[in-house]
Amino acid sequence: MASNFLLTSCTTISSSPSKIFVRPKRIDNFKVNCEIKNSNTINNDDNEGKSFPGKLDRRNVLLGLGGLYGASNLIGVTNEPFALGAPVPPPDFSTCSTASLPDGSQVPFSCCPPLPKDLTNIPTYKLPNVSKVKIRPAAHNVTQEYITKYNTAIQKMKSLDKDDPLSFIQQANIHCAYCNSGYKELGFPGVPLQVHFSWLFFPFHRWYLYFFERILGSLIGDDTFALPFWNYDSQVGMQFPSLYNDVNSSLYDPNRNQNHFPPNVIDLGFTTIDLDASDQQKINNNLTMMYRQMLTNAPCPQLFFGNPIRGGEQPIRGMGTIENVPHNSVHRWVGNPNNKFRENMGTFYSAARDPIFYAHHANVDRMWTIWKTLGGNRRDFNDRDWLDSAFLFYDENRTLVKVTVQDCINNEKLGYKYENVPIPWKNYKPVPRKQKLKKNPKNVKPSTEIFPSTLKKTLSFSIKRPKISRTQQDKDIEEELLVFNNMTFDENEYIRFDVFINEDEGVKSKVLDRTEYVGSFANLPHVHAAGNNTGSSSSGTPAVMSLAISEILEDLGLEDEEEIVVVVVPKFGGKEITIASVEIDTLACAN
Repeated sequence: MASNFLLTSCTTISSSPSKIFVRPKRIDNFKVNCEIKNSNTINNDDNEGKSFPGKLDRRNVLLGLGGLYGASNLIGVTNEPFALGAPVPPPDFSTCSTASLPDGSQVPFSCCPPLPKDLTNIPTYKLPNVSKVKIRPAAHNVTQEYITKYNTAIQKMKSLDKDDPLSFIQQANIHCAYCNSGYKELGFPGVPLQVHFSWLFFPFHRWYLYFFERILGSLIGDDTFALPFWNYDSQVGMQFPSLYNDVNSSLYDPNRNQNHFPPNVIDLGFTTIDLDASDQQKINNNLTMMYRQMLTNAPCPQLFFGNPIRGGEQPIRGMGTIENVPHNSVHRWVGNPNNKFRENMGTFYSAARDPIFYAHHANVDRMWTIWKTLGGNRRDFNDRDWLDSAFLFYDENRTLVKVTVQDCINNEKLGYKYENVPIPWKNYKPVPRKQKLKKNPKNVKPSTEIFPSTLKKTLSFSIKRPKISRTQQDKDIEEELLVFNNMTFDENEYIRFDVFINEDEGVKSKVLDRTEYVGSFANLPHVHAAGNNTGSSSSGTPAVMSLAISEILEDLGLEDEEEIVVVVVPKFGGKEITIASVEIDTLACAN
């Protein structure tokens, strides 16, 4: 099987300025006609008059690559051939590089996939007809027959040649390459492709699980096979699923936190240190965090999915609510604390080497399906740059195919849906305490005198609101946000902090099931491609976090207040992060 693929050491095919500005031309007979343009202003429906360095006609760039990817593959990148746009292009497979660990050493294996013999003719994936939608089961509900089938499928995958793109190792390496800057964007050799920290997070992982599931089904001759999901968002699923705990099973991974096996209750806000609280308090906290992340803090697509990322750009990183918590926290909770970087699940490069990764991400994917049923402005983006962004995967026939975001937004068209199980967090809105006193903003410093600052200690500050006494119509149009701007941090460290409103520095931060708790920030360590590791203690790309507070201000009776008191509590790694400023702003829930 391995003979069908080229295993080569690849180098960059061209060198070019990091920023080029091209005036697109209509292309006839696939001839390239690109001219340098003095202005970097691009006009389109979503970003009229805004400046986007590096944004250009994607097809002009790809057609100028000397045939690396055939011109025929460019049709279908968007619905309008040769239209001006900036979706994130698929990765340049030919220039996959070796990732580095936080200490500067190389990852002990190559994350790069085997190359097909022909990179010039990558077909666009055609969704097969779905005769019957299969059901992905909750992990705690599966039968012994299902466990045997799943174990057999994973064992067959692990038995394949390590250079086979369908093998378990190569499937795990997909996450390593896409998530540790192993790839560059096709047409932009200086821009690493990263599928975290932005609106690419959900669609990339949906496609990833889709092909992984189909490969497993093909290996056992069962096209009805469906991956399980670990529903840790419900009390019945808040322990490590038993089907993954059999040491004699292919589903077992020794690189896990052995202290977190049943009957230990998961902490969806895990910080690498176990929470000193009762199981019931952990459950209460978990349900509260899920309510905040799915409802309170996610009324708009921008907040749920994460910041936009355009092709050729280095964006300000902004995770969506679920990617932040519980996604990152669950990775940390499972990873082995005896390993330097908490491998496997505790760091991006090795996470997918643990079979529980796929059940974890199936539940994350399930959150996407549920979120769209919660009403209001909770719907998918209609931004063409999101819909036309593309990835490359091997299908179950070992064919490298191109897929786009627009083809995965309907999970039932992909042939699956999730078992209908209780969703207790939907009705777990924190109840305001009776006779809660309003904190006096005059008793603390304003945010402008506190920031920029690290989080070496709990910070309490006041902040002015640009608008007060908003009507319900105002709230329906615009969401009020508490925004943490230009956060820089050591991205190789675990970092978490919690945010409260109308509290003081003595806040009981172990208890989250109350109205004053707004949300959390959590960073999962990750590594970069070789040559990108500068040894700096801070990330070169700033991050932003926005917390929706309209509902919370209403519940706390603070809607008419010109200033409010905010408390930020570092839970882990606070000295590794610097926050430039904190402000209150409003966001129109556009899609």
